[in-house]
Amino acid sequence: MSFLRSTVAAMIPVTLVAFVAVSWLSRPFAAVASEKLGVGSVAPKLNVEHWVQNGNGKFPKVTAFQAGKVYVVEFWATTCGPCVQSMPHLAALQTKFADKGLQIVSISSEPLDTVKDFLKNKIDDGTGKKTTIDELTKAYCLTTDPDGSCDVDYMLAAEQNGIPCSFIVGKDAKIEWIGHPMEMDAILESVLDDSWDREKHIAEQKLMEEIQTTVGSLARKKKYAEAAIAIDGFLAKVADKRLQFGLYKSKIEMQLLAKADIKQLTKTYSDLFASCESEPLFVQDVAWSAFEKYTEDKFDSKEIIRMSIAAVEKALDGVRGADKANMLDTVARLHFVIGNLDAAIKAQSQAVTLSDGSDQGSFQEFLAELQAEATKVKK
Repeated sequence: MSFLRSTVAAMIPVTLVAFVAVSWLSRPFAAVASEKLGVGSVAPKLNVEHWVQNGNGKFPKVTAFQAGKVYVVEFWATTCGPCVQSMPHLAALQTKFADKGLQIVSISSEPLDTVKDFLKNKIDDGTGKKTTIDELTKAYCLTTDPDGSCDVDYMLAAEQNGIPCSFIVGKDAKIEWIGHPMEMDAILESVLDDSWDREKHIAEQKLMEEIQTTVGSLARKKKYAEAAIAIDGFLAKVADKRLQFGLYKSKIEMQLLAKADIKQLTKTYSDLFASCESEPLFVQDVAWSAFEKYTEDKFDSKEIIRMSIAAVEKALDGVRGADKANMLDTVARLHFVIGNLDAAIKAQSQAVTLSDGSDQGSFQEFLAELQAEATKVKK
C-alpha cells in the first residue's frame, strides 16, 4: 500500500473507530490527569525533560505558552510508524509557518538514549530524497519526557488513545484543535491567520459525539440497518465535506454488515462519490476501498466498480506526479477485476511513467502481470 493510501484515512474525521495508530496504554505516567482537556481549555504548561532538537537554536524551550504565538504539541514514539511518516510533514509545516509565529514541539516518553539512537535512521524527506531523521527534525523541536508528565497533562486528560496526536495551541494559549498531524494543515493555517472558528468546531465535536454514541450503540447491538438509517439523519445535519465523507463511509460499512440490497449500496457509493468529487484524494480513497471490498467478496457489483473507475478518471485532471500515478494504478486494478485487460494495461503503463521511486517497482510488477495475462489470452 502506498503512503498516499495509508495516510488519506488520517485526513478523514472518523465516526465509529478512533484513529489509533499505536496504543499508548503502556506509555509511562507520573500521575492521573486532574481534569479533562478539550478544545477551548487552557493549554497545560509543558514540563519536558529533554529538548533534543530546537530548530538549530531558533526555538526556545517552552514552559508557558506565549501570547500571540501558535504552537503544535505533538505526541510520538520511535516505534510508531505513522509518527515517523508524519515527520517530513511536520518539518515542512514548521519551515512554512515559522515566520508567522509557529513553534512545533514533538514529545516522546521514551528514554533519551532511545531517541538519540533513533535519530541515526534514514528517512525520505518528503521530496524523494533520503536524509537522517536527525537532520530532518532539526527544523522543529523534537523532545522526550520519560516521566510521562506531559502525556498525563495532554493525552490522558484529553482521553486520546493513539499516536501521533497533535494539539494546536492558539494565540490565547487555549486548545484550538486535537487530532492527527496529517489532518491539521488547513486548520493550522486558519488559526495562524485568525480565521479559525473555535466555537463552531466545538459544536461540530458535540455532533460527532452524538454520532458516535448513537451509531456506535446500534452497531454494538448488531442493528446495522438501523445504524445506516441513523447515519442518514446525521448527514442531513452536516455541511462539512470531510465529516460527510466519514459518515458515508461508515454507512457503507453498516450496509455491508446488514447485507443490504445491492441497489441501496450502489446509491450510497454514488452519493459518496458526489460528495467528494472536488477532493481527488478522497475519490481515490473510496475507489481503492471499493476495489478491496470487491476482491474480498464483500459485494458483487460491477456497476460500483465502473462507477469507481469513472470517478477516479474524472478526478485525474486535478492531480499531478506521484498522486496521479497512484490514482492510475487504482484505475488499472479496477479495470482488471472486471475483465477490462487492455484498459488496465493502458492505465498501469501511465502509472509507471508518472511514478516516483517509492512505488515504481510495485507498479512495474503489476504491469508485467497484466502483460503476461494479455499474452495468455492471445494464445
